[in-house]
Amino acid sequence: MGRKKPGKPRRPRVHRVPRQYTLRELAPPGAAYREWYQVRPGTDVGPVDDPRLRDEDLDLLRRTARLGPLYENAVPRAAIGLDLLIDTGALPVVGPDGTGTSFPVENLVSRCRGEGPEEIREAVHRLHSAGVLLVEEGGEHDALHVRMVAERPGAPGGTWRFEGEGGVSRAATCVPENMWDEIPLDVAATVAYLRSYRSQLETPDPEEYGRHSGVNGPDHARELFAAAEASGYVDERGCDACPAAHLCTRRDADG
Repeated sequence: MGRKKPGKPRRPRVHRVPRQYTLRELAPPGAAYREWYQVRPGTDVGPVDDPRLRDEDLDLLRRTARLGPLYENAVPRAAIGLDLLIDTGALPVVGPDGTGTSFPVENLVSRCRGEGPEEIREAVHRLHSAGVLLVEEGGEHDALHVRMVAERPGAPGGTWRFEGEGGVSRAATCVPENMWDEIPLDVAATVAYLRSYRSQLETPDPEEYGRHSGVNGPDHARELFAAAEASGYVDERGCDACPAAHLCTRRDADG
């Protein structure tokens, strides 16, 4: 009993990586996620001379084409709303106490070692596509706003839980604010990605991350994973006020 039978080699143990579901498969709640725009890979909307198309139609086409690679080529209407919010320079974020906070995008830009607004825009969309934050329409605040996710479902059909909701255990980590000053933006975005998966006790998949815009395949993803781990920020413990992998939206660090 327990002894290896002769002639039968021991079967190698296979490490199974949990499947990483897309944002669309996890079906976020709210009207902003009821409509999705399918984008053909490689779509490039150049000059268009069609009098039937209004300016807002062309704007929608260009935004969905640009955002397609960040959302597995299925862009929710929420992502278009988020993109428009980024244009204004501030994200209206609803905090755990239900009050709104305006989070200036330019503050994040200033921490990114000279990276431009478009790189920052992409980083915010990466957090959205990973389910770290969601966009809501209307409701109590009667306007488009952002809410931070405390717990996303591990599989389709699960429940999304938001920061501040009853019954949600508050994690004791957040995205380290000072990392934007000290490491390249692509590595910092990867730190946020890894921490978001770790907070859900899931294993990040380089194959999936390699398909993100700005990541050139799984080998590049593994290099970014290694650089993120080497930075020390993946394991750094943050403050007790922010959930795992979330941008800190408090006005005062001591508040």
